[in-house]
Amino acid sequence: MNSNKKITLIIFSMVTLLTLIIVALVAIGSRESGYESAKKRAYLTADIVKNALTSHMVNGNMNQRDVFLDSLERLRELNELWVVRSPKISEQFGTKTNNEIPRDEIDEEVLKGGKEKVVINESIERATLRITIPYTASSLDKPNCLSCHNAKEGEVLGAISIKFDIEADRMSSIKILLNIIATVVIFLIFILIFISRKIKPYTTSFDYITDVLKQVHEGNYSIRAKKGSLKEDKEAFMWLNEIIEKLETVLTGIEKNLTSFVHNRASNVNNDKLLTAKEIIEDISEIYNYKKTIETDLSKDDIYYRLIQVLKDKLKIETFFIFENDLIKDERTVIYAPNNSILPSCNIRKEIKELCRAERTKNIVASEAFPEVCRFATCDNQSDYTCIPFTINDQKSITIHILCNGKACVDNNKYQIGIIKKYLEETKPILESKILMDVLKERNLKDGLTGLYNRKYLDEFVDKTIPKELIQNVTYAVMFLDVDYFKMVNDTYGHDAGDAILQKLAQTMKKNVSDSDVIVRFGGEEFLIIMRNPTEESAKELALKMNQEFEKIIFKFNNETFSKTVSIGYAFYPKDTDQFWKCIKYADLSLYEAKETGRNKVIRFRKDILKNGDKADY
Repeated sequence: MNSNKKITLIIFSMVTLLTLIIVALVAIGSRESGYESAKKRAYLTADIVKNALTSHMVNGNMNQRDVFLDSLERLRELNELWVVRSPKISEQFGTKTNNEIPRDEIDEEVLKGGKEKVVINESIERATLRITIPYTASSLDKPNCLSCHNAKEGEVLGAISIKFDIEADRMSSIKILLNIIATVVIFLIFILIFISRKIKPYTTSFDYITDVLKQVHEGNYSIRAKKGSLKEDKEAFMWLNEIIEKLETVLTGIEKNLTSFVHNRASNVNNDKLLTAKEIIEDISEIYNYKKTIETDLSKDDIYYRLIQVLKDKLKIETFFIFENDLIKDERTVIYAPNNSILPSCNIRKEIKELCRAERTKNIVASEAFPEVCRFATCDNQSDYTCIPFTINDQKSITIHILCNGKACVDNNKYQIGIIKKYLEETKPILESKILMDVLKERNLKDGLTGLYNRKYLDEFVDKTIPKELIQNVTYAVMFLDVDYFKMVNDTYGHDAGDAILQKLAQTMKKNVSDSDVIVRFGGEEFLIIMRNPTEESAKELALKMNQEFEKIIFKFNNETFSKTVSIGYAFYPKDTDQFWKCIKYADLSLYEAKETGRNKVIRFRKDILKNGDKADY
């Protein structure tokens, strides 16, 4: 219902209610007026009867009173009239006729109480008023009542009962009331038409402004208000259009500029420029805070932790994996995986640049784009997946692998892709810097010839890693390796040959140790292997395998072929000593024992290997 109808209805209802109240009051007043008119006639008749009876009594012709009373009953509107005597007067003068005897309880009540009684009987067809008026003795009457009647002052001498037909009065009131109602109805119709026409221009303008504002509220900033018929309307609509136009211009500019800054989302849920601008500004603020936070993070792992927090808590992505791709080695490692039994759809770990569709095409790969779009993806628990590739530098890239189950999840992830890419872009320079620092640190901690860790890494490992792992009850085996007669190779074939032998030994060690073991080039042709949580059997087995595997290698220099051997000594920490550097020394002493007793051997540390001074410290 529009405003015109509402306002007209409200005003009409109020006027109608007021009119009904007035009509009701008039009807009640007319009814009471009719009753009062009948009562006045009754009082007049009672006085006439009283005076006539008094006259009859004085003149001594009381026997004519019935004729008089009968003549009164023939008056129009007077249905009945009778006079009754009180018991005291009946005793004094006797009762001449039955008309003087009380007819009903009302007569008796009036004779007894001395108060008049009015009874109204109304029906659809008739309306009558019966009034019984007492006659009381008074010395002030002329003639004096007390002079003739044996009564006291104020005592009831008798009563007159009169019944009037008030139908004519009622009909007259009804006619008047109907005329009033007819007049009021005509007046109300006129008022209704008048109000409707007079307020319509204002209410129409109000409704149109309301409709325009509603559409603006819903995000339609292209709507404009039409010119109104009133001068005030034209000004109001002009101002409203100017405001909407300015708002549209500003919001369009904000949306255009800021959306490109935070990446255009796949779809806008609300299609409201104002809400879109609000979301974009919130995104920019959160991205800024994110960037300021990761700029002060210490390591690459800290940055990945922040990115994981954003994906989980801010963007509400439930199931995802983060892979870091080494583009030089063409392999990937898992940076983050959910803490449950869900597995990624993709299990590629090597040959990333060729097998990973997202990395190969540098485009987002989504399962909904085409059936089996990626032939290596097999989702068991989740039905849909999305892979987002992002290049950090020539050596590293990131792949975010998102799993979904249901259209709502897919739609939400599509909507978040743009902001995910923006977070990755803000992460890129800082992560690239951390990766570069890690590379430089790695190079600083690795031997340039063999690619193995150097003495500096060993110092950090002993000072930082071992104390942390000892708390977790980690144990170690330290193996000291040395190439037998290595100086002879350098002297005979040159240092290039020696370097080649050392590189081959490094490859052999890398091939045979586990990922948890650490290999260090201790110096020259000496190497350390640090095993985590070894047993006597596993340590001895590794040492013998290294000794045997290296001996099988055939070297060829200056048209000569030969093989080389290694001597190995090893000890256990903290089993053999509670000091790690002393454990290295024990392994070195065991190596020396192997060389002294013929080389190409594996010697486990024993106490009897120690010299006198070392035995005292053991």
